[in-house]
Amino acid sequence: MKKIFLLMLLVFSIVITGCSFFQGEKEKPQPPKQISFTIYRAAADGSEKLLPEKFTMTDNGKSLPENALLALVGAKPQSTKYEDVIPHGTRVLSFSITPEGTALANFSKEIVKSGQGSYNEVMMTGAIVNTLTEFPEVKQVQILVEGKKVITLGGHLDVEDPLKRNESLLQK
Repeated sequence: MKKIFLLMLLVFSIVITGCSFFQGEKEKPQPPKQISFTIYRAAADGSEKLLPEKFTMTDNGKSLPENALLALVGAKPQSTKYEDVIPHGTRVLSFSITPEGTALANFSKEIVKSGQGSYNEVMMTGAIVNTLTEFPEVKQVQILVEGKKVITLGGHLDVEDPLKRNESLLQK
């Protein structure tokens, strides 16, 4: 009786562990998946236009819009024809999209840089909004600072309400 019990216990433990001992060859790891998207950066020539920049990175499991925002804020321009208008040290604290299509882009306090001119503020907000509205699920963008709505980022542009895509900033 004891032997039958021990034999059943052994069979049960093999079944529970998924028979991994008997599986043989393991699957070969797949190379990391690459994702691509477009971000917008200010033209370095001061022409008050946003230029598209194709960006490719390893998939990290986050949504394409969030990855695009992270690339815009954290990656340096890939060419000298682009100017980085996001203030140094700015971080994306959180990102989400409401069912209605409003992207909630929450930035660290560094995005509110005192003394930034109207050109930088317009180009920065335009780059953020036009980058995120490249994705069909994003209709408009609410910019938040440290989790709160702010009236302006630099004193020149109202960002208290969600912002829509601004095609006039895009180079034709």
